[in-house]
Amino acid sequence: MQVTVYTTPACVQCQQTKRMMDRLGIHYDAIDLVQHPEQLEEFRKDGMTQAPIVIAGESRWTGFRLEKIKSLANRIFGEQKEG
Repeated sequence: MQVTVYTTPACVQCQQTKRMMDRLGIHYDAIDLVQHPEQLEEFRKDGMTQAPIVIAGESRWTGFRLEKIKSLANRIFGEQKEG
């Protein structure tokens, strides 16, 4: 599953999200929204205004969401065990 974490500089919730994903073994791509203003504008149009913005398959959320990160880890590692 492709996981992307869109971040902004000096974002505490972004750092917490990446740290927890690292701890749980979730591989992700981190993209700095300052370097991609067009993507930031698309997220704003969709009402996603808080960093980080996490896209994981069909799931999308904003902010540090421990329960969503743990659920994502269960989905990823459940898929790997079944495959």
